[in-house]
Amino acid sequence: MPIDDIKPSEAVKPYMGNKADPKKRSFGKGGGQGHYGRSASASVQGGGEAVDDVTSFMNIPQEELTPAVSDAIISLMEEIDHLREELNLTHSFEDRLSHSLDRHMDLPVLTRHALVRELAIMAAHVGKTQTHSSFAYFQIANFAALKKQYGLLAGEAVIRETSQILKANLRETDRIGTLGGDGFGVVLALSDVAHSQQKLENLKAKVEQGPMFYDGCVLAVHVAYGVCAIHADQDVKEILKQVDVDLNGRLLTQ
Repeated sequence: MPIDDIKPSEAVKPYMGNKADPKKRSFGKGGGQGHYGRSASASVQGGGEAVDDVTSFMNIPQEELTPAVSDAIISLMEEIDHLREELNLTHSFEDRLSHSLDRHMDLPVLTRHALVRELAIMAAHVGKTQTHSSFAYFQIANFAALKKQYGLLAGEAVIRETSQILKANLRETDRIGTLGGDGFGVVLALSDVAHSQQKLENLKAKVEQGPMFYDGCVLAVHVAYGVCAIHADQDVKEILKQVDVDLNGRLLTQ
């Protein structure tokens, strides 16, 4: 029986007390009151509850519910409570760990690993629902030049500002994550390539218009993007390859 299926019975509560001081409990006939100020016999005499409701637990009849049996039951229930607490703590820790592994340490986006997983999930979803979705690669085209001119921290500031702009202007159903260095991947759910391209043009304008500042200087940021359709059950590597080809093609025409 699973731990969560075992609940303390009302029948055992009159017997539960300080396990370390068994003198505070009495289970025999005429044994007086238990730790909670009421014995089984007192409950019966009061007429408030039926005998079976008070002195039976897990189908153990009253005459067999000896002090030793009661102690064993109480120990079992206490151990179950302890195990349940440990299980809840473990689940909570796993949830926090999973969340931290999916989220980038410095940016409000997913890690590359989490993004690739979301891309695979979307490919499977497209196959099941026969809907349109797209994947975009959003890149700071002059990232190397900005770092060379203003320094590494300026480049990090551009990446941080860009991620915040993208995150703020995407839908809840979209997923954005880092692809490393100067690029972000965006899973655009329920959006074909034509509509995705319109959205990306809008995002491109927002990032380039900024303005972005670093150390009193205005940074002129230039953006490039690639986009491709996500096909049913398509391999993630093939999607990344297609979007990279589209990105390079656009860079050559600029």
